[in-house]
Amino acid sequence: MLLSGIWTVSLGFAAVSLATMLVLILTRAVSGRRARRKAEQREMLLLALLGWLEDGGAENGAAIRRSLARDGRLATGLLTEVFEIVRGDGQLRLAALAEEAGIGEWIRRALRKGPVRDRLDAAEALIWFPSPKTTEALRLAVSDVQDDVSFAAAATLAGFGSELTLDERLLERLGRFGSSRRIELVLNRFAAQRPDALVDVVLDEALSDRVRTVALDAVTQTGLPGTLELLLSLEASPSADIRVAVARNLGTLGHPDGAPTIGRYLTDDRWEVRSKAAEAVGRLGTIELGPALCALLLDENWWVRHRAGEALAKLGDLGIEALNEMAAIAAQTTLGQTATHILAERNRSAA
Repeated sequence: MLLSGIWTVSLGFAAVSLATMLVLILTRAVSGRRARRKAEQREMLLLALLGWLEDGGAENGAAIRRSLARDGRLATGLLTEVFEIVRGDGQLRLAALAEEAGIGEWIRRALRKGPVRDRLDAAEALIWFPSPKTTEALRLAVSDVQDDVSFAAAATLAGFGSELTLDERLLERLGRFGSSRRIELVLNRFAAQRPDALVDVVLDEALSDRVRTVALDAVTQTGLPGTLELLLSLEASPSADIRVAVARNLGTLGHPDGAPTIGRYLTDDRWEVRSKAAEAVGRLGTIELGPALCALLLDENWWVRHRAGEALAKLGDLGIEALNEMAAIAAQTTLGQTATHILAERNRSAA
């Protein structure tokens, strides 16, 4: 009797396991079929869109609008991809077609109340749908509870040349945010449209150094008149992060008037500043700072020594000659070992 019961229970478990396996197999088959169908639809729609753009939009416009309207998520991803490869009039016609299909409204609705991933994608995709409705939707999204969404919306607005200001609340959020990439995206868009706003951020000592340094990088990239003077005015900043940013951007700017500041930074108390200053010397190619770089080959910090050696190698024949002499004369010392290491790296790169 007991054995019979065990046998019955075992058969029951086996049946349940078999049924579960069959359900999983069927689910996978259905999912696979659905994914293949979606991929086929996407491919067909992509070809139709490209053909429509190629022939000037004379044919199939209505059919394409219907296809776009059937699946807003698929349409959004596909349109974003196509927007990135077409230019000028093609972008304008594509945006008009998408708006007629209701995709612009679908994206704006996703920005208002979709899940976080959809809101983020929507904030970025709306760069292709400039309109008063889009501007209003993005302004509301700047206050989104998710920092990523807020910053993406702010970056898109800045890309439109919107009058959005870098207000205290947005700057505070930027300062505490974990992703430098997002901060850079927002401030780089502002730099392209409103570099004056970035200068104010750089000079505002009440803001976090993190935001100020990213803003300084963005201002330098714009080539805004007065950038050199701005950098030099920050030379004596008590913040090591700001001084590092000044050294980095003087190297990027490449102006010879930045050399005296770089030279003073080579003896800064903070190794991070000395390291970045050494790197900037290599970018500027300032031969006069060669002796100071040689002195840094004895720096207590390995990274400073390495950057100084690299910078010497970039100064041309004089720098290479100095490294060779140090490698030969002081072979077993820190000085000689650093010089030997840099020369070996240079030879490997040349090979």
